[in-house]
Amino acid sequence: MPQLLDYLSEKYQPETFAEVNRRLLELSSLFEISQLLNESLELSRVLNNVLFIPMGRLMIPRGAIMLKFHGQYRIVMTKGIPEHLKSAAFPIESIPPECFSIHQFNRDREKPASASLQEFVEAARLEISIPFLYNNQPLGLMFFGGKLNKTAFSEEELSFLNSLANLSATTIENALQLEEIKQINRQLDEKIQELKTLFDIGQGLSATLEFPKILKLLVYALMGQMLITKYAVVLRKELHFVVHENKGFNPDFLESVFSRLVKLPPPSSAALTNRLTDPSLQHLLERQAVQVVIPMQHQEKLIGYIFLGPKISGQGFTETDLEFLTTLVSQAVISLENARLFQETLEKQRLEEELNLARTIQKNLLPKNIPRVEGYDLFGMNNSSKQVGGDYYDVIAIDDKHLALAIADVSGKGIPASLLMANLQAALRVMITLGLNLAEVVGKLNQLIYNNTGMDKFITFFIGILNTAEHTLEYVNAGHNNPIYHTSEGEMKFLDIGGIILGIMPAYVYKIGKIDLRKGDLVLAYTDGVNEAVSAKEEEFGEERLYELVKSHQQKPVKEVVEAVWQAIDKFSAGQPQADDVTMLAVKRVG
Repeated sequence: MPQLLDYLSEKYQPETFAEVNRRLLELSSLFEISQLLNESLELSRVLNNVLFIPMGRLMIPRGAIMLKFHGQYRIVMTKGIPEHLKSAAFPIESIPPECFSIHQFNRDREKPASASLQEFVEAARLEISIPFLYNNQPLGLMFFGGKLNKTAFSEEELSFLNSLANLSATTIENALQLEEIKQINRQLDEKIQELKTLFDIGQGLSATLEFPKILKLLVYALMGQMLITKYAVVLRKELHFVVHENKGFNPDFLESVFSRLVKLPPPSSAALTNRLTDPSLQHLLERQAVQVVIPMQHQEKLIGYIFLGPKISGQGFTETDLEFLTTLVSQAVISLENARLFQETLEKQRLEEELNLARTIQKNLLPKNIPRVEGYDLFGMNNSSKQVGGDYYDVIAIDDKHLALAIADVSGKGIPASLLMANLQAALRVMITLGLNLAEVVGKLNQLIYNNTGMDKFITFFIGILNTAEHTLEYVNAGHNNPIYHTSEGEMKFLDIGGIILGIMPAYVYKIGKIDLRKGDLVLAYTDGVNEAVSAKEEEFGEERLYELVKSHQQKPVKEVVEAVWQAIDKFSAGQPQADDVTMLAVKRVG
């Protein structure tokens, strides 16, 4: 370089030499700056060199750089300007293309600029702006205030600054792209961490089918990930909400919120309180410092809500937070639904076991073999419905001349009804051998049932004592369906003497009825599963159909009579599930 300067000083006039010397120094400075810019692609370091090197060389006390970021121009680096101006931002459309040329704001007033940009420049006491252009597209602007020596910027200085801006534009664009790549990588890392967290939490949630434990795991996950101390988990039960987890919220406040939530469509995902569509609900939630509302939905069915208070850090909930919360709660809802279905399955299995046990109890109550009695034809049947009831019939040999015939129906279904009927059977078999008359037997049974059951448990009961020597039937009907007494002459009567059903009133005195049985006389006792059998059209079988069947089959053996009734019921119902058992007991004098 010295040899070159000596050569030039001999060849050119002093004025020309000075100009050439200045140009060489400018090129030398730009070359040095270019080397500095190429040393790093860290955006802050690049901008630091771009701004501070010309400020030092030209003795400029104030400067700023504005770059395009995320749909707006933002001040990203400053020197010597007031603190409140350091974060200024301007909409893209507010800065016209004409601003992206060397612009001296204090001189070239005809140059258009937005009002906000003009106000910023004046408040920061900046005098010139130099654009950063990359492929003829604006990246931003570099601003400088006046020089310390109060002299105006010369054309050579402006040219130097413009060359510097052009030289640094490519580096700034590369640094911006690198910064964007870093931001994308940070976001990817956050997403990977978020997915890992969700996976770990999901494993914990799916590892249990206990409803309370799932709710606890969900609450711990919310507290740990969002760093919150106020939360509430409320689940819907029919038309109401029930609080399952609550920390920090007033229960009265939650109750007041429920009445509004029931009437409103839920948000589709986790939502900030200030974005809710109902102003009154929004105001109510904000008063209690609820910042996020998360709907709990399963297959478009709302099952509850989660309310979250503020973070301990004081930071707001970001869109990423809301996405995370939506996904987390969705996982929890699936686990809760699985737990519910599992509990329903267990309950169904328990009910099935109970029904099977009830069927076993009921089956064991029925006589395995009906005694053969000379001169009489006897037959009984029980056909259980899917719902186990308390139907019961019995034939008890008292002595060689007396036979007890009983039929009963306990209110209710399942094991309770079967156990009550088992108690009735045991008590009856003991009392019938004590030599008591029928009214006393039934009275004691009534007192026993009354003393040992509630008002919702009762038994319809019919019992008759068949005297095979005298061919009579003494009976007591305790509120049961009136058995049919069809005589050999074709007359139809009903055995209705007795009293109220068992278990309703204590110390009740029952009456005894009595009939004489002639050859061909038929008695058919039945439970309400016969006359109340329903068809697919919800029509009942009724007594009239039953009477006609008995009349038309009166000459046949009692087994055929009973089977004819059952076949008629089966055909009438046409496979329609029945709510009650069908039980019948028939006796006919044949000799």
